[in-house]
Amino acid sequence: MTTPSPHEPVYADRVYRSPMAVVTGVLLLALIGWLCGDAVVRGGGTARWAGLAVALFAVPLTVAFTLRPAVFANDDRMRVRNPFRVITLPWASVDAVRAGYSAEVLAEGSKYQLWSVPVSLRDRKKAGRKLSRRDALSGKGLGADTGPADAAGPPRAAADQ
Repeated sequence: MTTPSPHEPVYADRVYRSPMAVVTGVLLLALIGWLCGDAVVRGGGTARWAGLAVALFAVPLTVAFTLRPAVFANDDRMRVRNPFRVITLPWASVDAVRAGYSAEVLAEGSKYQLWSVPVSLRDRKKAGRKLSRRDALSGKGLGADTGPADAAGPPRAAADQ
Protein backbone atom coordinates (compact mmCIF):
# COMPACT_ATOMS: atom_id res chain seq x y z
CA MET A 1 0.00 0.00 0.00
CA THR A 2 1.39 3.39 -0.91
CA THR A 3 1.77 5.99 1.80
CA PRO A 4 -0.01 9.23 0.98
CA SER A 5 1.87 12.50 1.12
CA PRO A 6 0.99 14.83 4.00
CA HIS A 7 -0.98 17.04 1.59
CA GLU A 8 -3.25 14.28 0.31
CA PRO A 9 -6.37 13.38 2.30
CA VAL A 10 -6.71 9.75 3.40
CA TYR A 11 -10.02 8.17 2.53
CA ALA A 12 -11.56 5.03 3.95
CA ASP A 13 -12.34 2.09 1.72
CA ARG A 14 -15.49 2.41 -0.36
CA VAL A 15 -18.00 -0.23 0.78
CA TYR A 16 -20.49 -1.96 -1.50
CA ARG A 17 -23.27 -4.02 0.06
CA SER A 18 -26.92 -4.73 -0.52
CA PRO A 19 -29.14 -2.43 1.53
CA MET A 20 -32.03 -4.89 1.28
CA ALA A 21 -29.85 -7.69 2.64
CA VAL A 22 -28.99 -5.57 5.68
CA VAL A 23 -32.66 -4.69 6.26
CA THR A 24 -33.67 -8.33 5.84
CA GLY A 25 -30.91 -9.46 8.22
CA VAL A 26 -31.95 -7.02 10.93
CA LEU A 27 -35.62 -8.03 10.56
CA LEU A 28 -34.74 -11.74 10.67
CA LEU A 29 -32.57 -11.24 13.77
CA ALA A 30 -35.44 -9.38 15.46
CA LEU A 31 -37.84 -12.21 14.52
CA ILE A 32 -35.45 -14.89 15.79
CA GLY A 33 -34.91 -12.96 19.02
CA TRP A 34 -38.63 -12.51 19.52
CA LEU A 35 -39.63 -16.12 18.81
CA CYS A 36 -36.70 -17.80 20.55
CA GLY A 37 -36.83 -15.36 23.45
CA ASP A 38 -40.51 -16.08 23.92
CA ALA A 39 -39.83 -19.82 23.87
CA VAL A 40 -37.10 -19.43 26.51
CA VAL A 41 -39.10 -17.10 28.78
CA ARG A 42 -42.59 -18.62 28.51
CA GLY A 43 -41.88 -22.12 27.29
CA GLY A 44 -41.99 -25.21 29.39
CA GLY A 45 -40.20 -28.51 29.26
CA THR A 46 -38.00 -28.86 26.18
CA ALA A 47 -39.29 -25.68 24.50
CA ARG A 48 -36.68 -23.59 26.34
CA TRP A 49 -33.81 -25.76 25.12
CA ALA A 50 -35.28 -25.91 21.61
CA GLY A 51 -35.52 -22.10 21.54
CA LEU A 52 -31.88 -21.77 22.60
CA ALA A 53 -30.76 -24.37 20.06
CA VAL A 54 -32.64 -22.68 17.22
CA ALA A 55 -31.20 -19.28 18.18
CA LEU A 56 -27.69 -20.72 18.42
CA PHE A 57 -28.07 -22.17 14.92
CA ALA A 58 -30.05 -19.39 13.20
CA VAL A 59 -28.30 -16.21 14.42
CA PRO A 60 -24.81 -16.98 13.01
CA LEU A 61 -26.27 -18.11 9.67
CA THR A 62 -28.45 -15.01 9.42
CA VAL A 63 -25.49 -12.75 10.15
CA ALA A 64 -23.22 -14.66 7.73
CA PHE A 65 -25.61 -14.48 4.78
CA THR A 66 -27.17 -11.03 5.26
CA LEU A 67 -24.98 -8.67 7.30
CA ARG A 68 -21.45 -9.96 6.66
CA PRO A 69 -21.11 -9.86 2.83
CA ALA A 70 -19.42 -6.68 1.61
CA VAL A 71 -16.92 -5.50 -1.00
CA PHE A 72 -14.31 -2.96 0.12
CA ALA A 73 -12.40 -1.07 -2.55
CA ASN A 74 -9.66 1.55 -2.41
CA ASP A 75 -6.96 2.75 -4.80
CA ASP A 76 -4.71 -0.27 -4.17
CA ARG A 77 -6.88 -3.31 -3.67
CA MET A 78 -10.28 -4.90 -3.53
CA ARG A 79 -11.34 -6.97 -0.53
CA VAL A 80 -14.31 -9.29 -0.99
CA ARG A 81 -15.94 -10.44 2.25
CA ASN A 82 -18.26 -13.35 1.50
CA PRO A 83 -20.14 -15.36 4.16
CA PHE A 84 -17.32 -17.79 4.95
CA ARG A 85 -14.11 -16.28 3.52
CA VAL A 86 -12.32 -13.05 2.72
CA ILE A 87 -10.49 -12.56 -0.58
CA THR A 88 -7.99 -9.71 -0.98
CA LEU A 89 -7.11 -8.85 -4.57
CA PRO A 90 -4.69 -6.12 -5.63
CA TRP A 91 -6.10 -4.19 -8.59
CA ALA A 92 -3.14 -5.32 -10.71
CA SER A 93 -4.33 -8.94 -10.44
CA VAL A 94 -7.99 -8.19 -11.31
CA ASP A 95 -8.73 -9.08 -14.92
CA ALA A 96 -12.42 -8.11 -14.99
CA VAL A 97 -15.43 -7.37 -12.84
CA ARG A 98 -18.66 -8.45 -14.48
CA ALA A 99 -22.32 -8.80 -13.66
CA GLY A 100 -24.18 -11.57 -15.44
CA TYR A 101 -26.72 -13.44 -13.38
CA SER A 102 -24.46 -12.68 -10.39
CA ALA A 103 -21.66 -10.21 -9.77
CA GLU A 104 -18.19 -11.75 -10.03
CA VAL A 105 -14.56 -10.75 -10.26
CA LEU A 106 -12.04 -12.59 -12.46
CA ALA A 107 -8.49 -12.52 -11.14
CA GLU A 108 -5.44 -14.65 -11.96
CA GLY A 109 -7.51 -17.35 -13.61
CA SER A 110 -9.98 -17.64 -10.71
CA LYS A 111 -13.56 -16.49 -10.48
CA TYR A 112 -14.92 -15.09 -7.19
CA GLN A 113 -18.57 -14.33 -6.50
CA LEU A 114 -19.47 -10.96 -5.01
CA TRP A 115 -22.27 -11.90 -2.62
CA SER A 116 -22.88 -8.32 -1.52
CA VAL A 117 -23.58 -6.79 -4.94
CA PRO A 118 -27.09 -7.75 -6.06
CA VAL A 119 -27.79 -8.22 -9.75
CA SER A 120 -31.33 -7.42 -10.80
CA LEU A 121 -32.47 -8.49 -14.24
CA ARG A 122 -35.55 -6.36 -13.64
CA ASP A 123 -33.36 -3.23 -13.22
CA ARG A 124 -31.52 -4.10 -16.43
CA LYS A 125 -34.76 -4.41 -18.37
CA LYS A 126 -35.99 -1.12 -16.91
CA ALA A 127 -32.73 0.63 -17.93
CA GLY A 128 -33.04 -0.89 -21.43
CA ARG A 129 -36.62 0.35 -21.76
CA LYS A 130 -35.59 3.82 -20.61
CA LEU A 131 -32.78 3.88 -23.20
CA SER A 132 -35.04 2.72 -26.04
CA ARG A 133 -37.75 5.21 -25.01
CA ARG A 134 -35.20 8.05 -24.93
CA ASP A 135 -33.88 7.06 -28.37
CA ALA A 136 -37.40 6.83 -29.78
CA LEU A 137 -38.28 10.31 -28.50
CA SER A 138 -35.09 11.81 -29.92
CA GLY A 139 -35.68 10.17 -33.30
CA LYS A 140 -32.28 8.48 -33.33
CA GLY A 141 -31.33 4.86 -33.52
CA LEU A 142 -30.82 2.61 -30.53
CA GLY A 143 -27.79 3.67 -28.49
CA ALA A 144 -27.06 6.75 -30.60
CA ASP A 145 -25.32 9.71 -28.99
CA THR A 146 -27.91 12.30 -27.98
CA GLY A 147 -25.55 15.19 -27.23
CA PRO A 148 -24.83 17.04 -23.99
CA ALA A 149 -27.62 15.31 -22.06
CA ASP A 150 -25.82 12.03 -22.75
CA ALA A 151 -22.69 13.06 -20.81
CA ALA A 152 -23.51 10.66 -17.96
CA GLY A 153 -23.84 7.80 -20.43
CA PRO A 154 -26.80 5.56 -21.13
CA PRO A 155 -28.97 4.48 -18.19
CA ARG A 156 -27.59 1.34 -16.57
CA ALA A 157 -28.70 -0.97 -13.78
CA ALA A 158 -27.04 -0.55 -10.39
CA ALA A 159 -24.99 -3.76 -10.67
CA ASP A 160 -23.67 -2.71 -14.09
CA GLN A 161 -22.46 0.63 -12.78
